[in-house]
Amino acid sequence: MSEPTFTIQALQLEDVPEAAQLSSDAFLTDRQTQMKALGRNPFDMKKYHTESLPEMLKSPRCVILKAVDKETGEFAGFCNWGLIGFSPEEMPVVEGRIQPPERPAAAPAEQSENENDKEKEKEKDKSSAVEPKPSPDADPEDPIERLQALTGADLDAWQKEVMPKGTKCLVVIGLSVSPKFQRRGIGSALLRWGTKICDEAGVFAWVHSSEPAWKIYEKAGFQVIRTLDVDLDEYAPCPPPDEGPDAKWGHYVFRYMKYFGSKD
Repeated sequence: MSEPTFTIQALQLEDVPEAAQLSSDAFLTDRQTQMKALGRNPFDMKKYHTESLPEMLKSPRCVILKAVDKETGEFAGFCNWGLIGFSPEEMPVVEGRIQPPERPAAAPAEQSENENDKEKEKEKDKSSAVEPKPSPDADPEDPIERLQALTGADLDAWQKEVMPKGTKCLVVIGLSVSPKFQRRGIGSALLRWGTKICDEAGVFAWVHSSEPAWKIYEKAGFQVIRTLDVDLDEYAPCPPPDEGPDAKWGHYVFRYMKYFGSKD
């Protein structure tokens, strides 16, 4: 096996602007993302990551990794992992990552348990952040808002099923590889970090995969558990631009996938 041409490191706060741009570039050809950008409240992938990544870096249960090209030092990709139900002592050590502080140790036992449950709920929310939920003042007549309501409700139902109270698992919150560096094993390496933890800890991992990415997860050992097939044209605010008068957005399949760990 040839030596990797990249290194895996902890993503830093100063990396956020570059990570946000990289993710935007990686999703340029994603059909659903393209359509959501044409809604009344256009979804902006770069803006989303610019705002969300700094908050996730503060979480003691999020580990965000980046891949860096050894030769050029270029930012090649990143993966955001959520570790649900892991104690502070069980959190993996990543070079360059500063573990965010936990809740005060002096809190009463009952209060600490309640706070821990709240922390887990926050991690569940973060795991679904790539699917923005409609805002409280969302226009029910906006087709994109209706689409987000559909996908958000489906994801919420999945999370309740797969992560009941007391669950210990890993969640792929997000994975993006620069178009320039795709098909070079970077996505697989970023996923291998988490699947190795699953193997060692005897826990599972799951991901809510976009249409273009699911084969990457399958290659990493994830299995499709269920799907949500959406006819994008039912929610389209307009036809696909610059594709002709009869152009259609087509169907988009979200895949809920799980990694069950090594059988060894």
